[in-house]
Amino acid sequence: MANQQKRKWSKRQIRNTYELVLAICCDLPLLLAMIPGLNVLHNQWLQLGLTTVIMFYCGRNYYLNMYREIFKWHSIGMNTLIGIGTLIAYGYSIYIIASASAYMLLFEVAGTIITMMLIGNLINTSVQQKVTVGIKDVVSLQAQSANLVDENNNITVVNTRLVKLNNLLLVKKGEQVPVDGVITLGVSYLNEAMLTGESAIVTKKVGDHVIGGTINMGEPFYFKAQKVGADTVLANILQKVDEIQSQKPRMQQIADRIAKWFTPFILLIALATFLAQYFYFNPANLPKGINIAITVIVISCPCALGLATPLAVAVGFGKAIKEGIIFNNTSAFEKINKIDAIAFDKTGTITTGVLTVEKIIGSVENYRFIYQLEKLSAHPIAKSIIAFFGEKSFPDLKFTNFTEQPGKGLTGEYQNKEYQLLEYSHAVEMQYPNIVKNEVALLKHPNATLVALTINKTITNIIILTDQIRSDAQVTISKFKKQGIELHMISGDNLTSVKITADALGIPNYHGQVDPMLKAQIVKTIQDSGKVTAYVGDGINDLVALQQADFAIAMGEENAGAVNGSDITIIRPSIFNIYKAFVLTKLTRKIIWTNFFWAFSYNLITIPLAMVGIIPPILGAVVMGFSQLVVLLNSLAFNQIKLKFK
Repeated sequence: MANQQKRKWSKRQIRNTYELVLAICCDLPLLLAMIPGLNVLHNQWLQLGLTTVIMFYCGRNYYLNMYREIFKWHSIGMNTLIGIGTLIAYGYSIYIIASASAYMLLFEVAGTIITMMLIGNLINTSVQQKVTVGIKDVVSLQAQSANLVDENNNITVVNTRLVKLNNLLLVKKGEQVPVDGVITLGVSYLNEAMLTGESAIVTKKVGDHVIGGTINMGEPFYFKAQKVGADTVLANILQKVDEIQSQKPRMQQIADRIAKWFTPFILLIALATFLAQYFYFNPANLPKGINIAITVIVISCPCALGLATPLAVAVGFGKAIKEGIIFNNTSAFEKINKIDAIAFDKTGTITTGVLTVEKIIGSVENYRFIYQLEKLSAHPIAKSIIAFFGEKSFPDLKFTNFTEQPGKGLTGEYQNKEYQLLEYSHAVEMQYPNIVKNEVALLKHPNATLVALTINKTITNIIILTDQIRSDAQVTISKFKKQGIELHMISGDNLTSVKITADALGIPNYHGQVDPMLKAQIVKTIQDSGKVTAYVGDGINDLVALQQADFAIAMGEENAGAVNGSDITIIRPSIFNIYKAFVLTKLTRKIIWTNFFWAFSYNLITIPLAMVGIIPPILGAVVMGFSQLVVLLNSLAFNQIKLKFK
């Protein structure tokens, strides 16, 4: 897809360059004809021919778009001003030739205006190419082939497009992950630079999600395909790039409305200026009046106004992608700056959402029973416990009468003994004897999930699992508190667990043991207090709250429902990226307002100068082109800035 985009840009650039070179070659003789003594270049038919080539071949799109603006779109703008200004100069010059008048021709005015527009257009497309294709270079890293594993463990190399859901795939060291999925066997290290713009080596183990395009830096691993084709993270990012470019932010819509009324206003100003010059200031001096009118029209072209927003948004969007942030619509750039309250889900947002074994209390001799029982389960807790043992090897134990019951845990028999893995609280309720001596360790983990191993209904081991607070949560919360944003935590977890996490991070407002509908109701209560509220969540149970919020932030790409209903998506599991999104939008808006300031200041200064005849038409075209260049370079400079968020 990126290669196709590059070819499209390349063809466009080649065509634009060819037309510009031809226009310059035709325009130079017109400019040189202004020098006395070059009689050959004074030939009026030669000038007519050269100008005709410039206007109706090299600059044909301006006249086609002028026609569309007037008769199809009913919204006159830049193309209409350029078209009218050059056609007046062109038509006037033909009239001078036909009437054999002694007045000077204005072919060089029409030719130079179009040439300057072509120069600006080439620079504009070059900058857009640098920004847009640069974005797609970051994310268009999908592997072309995949190692497909069949039922007999035979490996076949296939095109990535042929990979189907639930296919088992092998990724060797140094290879790219072909599609999105979940690791089923192996532990490795992946380079996720395509998500962050920086080299980010992340450990991945059984049960972890992997994203297509990331690179395996460690040992081979197997994974099951969960998202393929157009559903992968990379494909979605590329789609968002195209969608963002087709959308207009509110500020751009305002600029368009201004331009819609600005253009006819300028045409009236130009007409009034011409009449004033012809009938009052320079009576009967037709060329003088026409020159000034053309200058007013050309120099007032709202090109810079039209470029002020879209290019800055494209740069901001590209920078966000490099940080692992996807803006799902252009309105997100507007809404995020109004937020003064944020409500966070706890599990999977503030915390990693993955239970990690901190400690196992009890006899080490029983580890083999824990390991073998958990191997028979597909429960997420089982995966966490297996991961805790890592590379340790245990003898293969054959459990009989194995059962797994939701809420009751695992049960199996081995050598005439019954083994159970169940919630510790449930074992206590059943009044199982407890031979674990150092229970005092439990007091240090009031926020933990406890799993008990029982042998013949006696507690022999206790497994302590905790959902770790994300490493960047503390600094993120501190940043938002410094900005005066009201913070809340809303979770379905028990109130004690929520309070411990909230206190650890300094979040003053917290709510526990709430269902999805109540989450949304709490968000509404915050809104009713006058706060523009954002909600951050990662799962199906957050969908209603995300829809209720003024601004929805989805953590991770795993839950399609949460992602589709969000304003921005944080691809990488980093809560600090939410703060980065705030910073990026503020910088983007700053660039946009700077561009607007320049565009309006330019018109306020140059239009009066053009009206009194200080600026000639050719210089007007140059100045107008310079105004575009300032906006382009300002946005391009933003693209080159290396952002610091700490």
